[in-house]
Amino acid sequence: MVDGKGRQDGASGQAGPDKIEIRRGIVPDETPGAAPDTVSDQRGRPVYLTKVKRRIPPWLIAVTVFATLLAGLFLVVPLLVEGGPDFDPGPSLEDTPPQEPGDLALRQDLAVVKLSSAPLLAEPDRRSERIAEALFNEGVTLLDSSDQVYLKVRLEEGLEGYMRRDHLSADKSSLLPENKIAKILVRIPAKRVMSHARLGSLLVEAPMGAIFYADYQNGDLLRVCLPDGETGWINSSGVLLLPPLSPIPVEDKARQLLVATLLAFQDSPLVPGGATTRGISPEGALYVSGLLNGYRLSRDPYALLKSGEAVEVPDLAALSDLEEADVLFFHAPSDPGRIQSIAILVSDGQLLIGSPNKPTLRLIDLASPETAGLAERIMAVRRLISRS
Repeated sequence: MVDGKGRQDGASGQAGPDKIEIRRGIVPDETPGAAPDTVSDQRGRPVYLTKVKRRIPPWLIAVTVFATLLAGLFLVVPLLVEGGPDFDPGPSLEDTPPQEPGDLALRQDLAVVKLSSAPLLAEPDRRSERIAEALFNEGVTLLDSSDQVYLKVRLEEGLEGYMRRDHLSADKSSLLPENKIAKILVRIPAKRVMSHARLGSLLVEAPMGAIFYADYQNGDLLRVCLPDGETGWINSSGVLLLPPLSPIPVEDKARQLLVATLLAFQDSPLVPGGATTRGISPEGALYVSGLLNGYRLSRDPYALLKSGEAVEVPDLAALSDLEEADVLFFHAPSDPGRIQSIAILVSDGQLLIGSPNKPTLRLIDLASPETAGLAERIMAVRRLISRS
């Protein structure tokens, strides 16, 4: 029975209408197949009750890659570079005689000077005696590459000694005249090689006597091939341009030209074995001056002592009978067999001399008291270049 308000009469035992269940907030998701640890909100969107596994943030991956690259740059690369270029001197070069230039492309025993100049030392020690100096882009023959810092090498004229690994390049492409348009010979004290044709940075200062090749020319600008496969730019002033395979010509009046070139080294600092205006020796000056005039003179003073034509000098008065470009050798006061200084006769009765107790290559008069004292110690006089 139902009263007037529509309520069920519990006493009648009859069931009333179904009750409507009102659910609030988040309710369990009863959708078949739903994950047991999720519920749905009133709109049916899943709400997770347990922590969801997250992916690695993209920024963390980027930071990890960057850190790995930095580690490789500062830790791995120095270890790889520490050993220097991979020079291979070839088999049994220690016992072989000096080689002819031959086909440079096929030679595996060549290295190339990649600095403005590189000293040749008597021993693999920076404090060792300087024997000579090799010029920029000069090829040397490798004899022994077992040392980690120094390589044993031989210069073209046969002088042997040690050079630092980091002064040399194993890439010999800069020595090859093939596919080049010009051979370049530097005729001034130093020629600047730049990284770009206009407003570039300085790559190297090639000294007087340096020889290299150009593969492109635009007006007075030349692109030159450098050691390690690099290129640079120079202008055509202060250099001699020749066909790639052409030898350096011997001009008329070669003795006078040799002396004129030698005088470019006047007042340069004296350095044992030096061959540039930054540091010169008499034998180095003769070597470079010979190159510029088509002659290959040795950088070994004892080889020069046996070169050319002997000139007799019986007494001091006979010095005035010498000819321009004659070379005088003076022995040490206590050792007649050891060369102490070398002088070259230049114009106006003067000697260009390197004395061990003087700081520069200088001029002295034949009639000076100093020359009179030296005349007592003449070992020999040699005429390296015959009359032209």
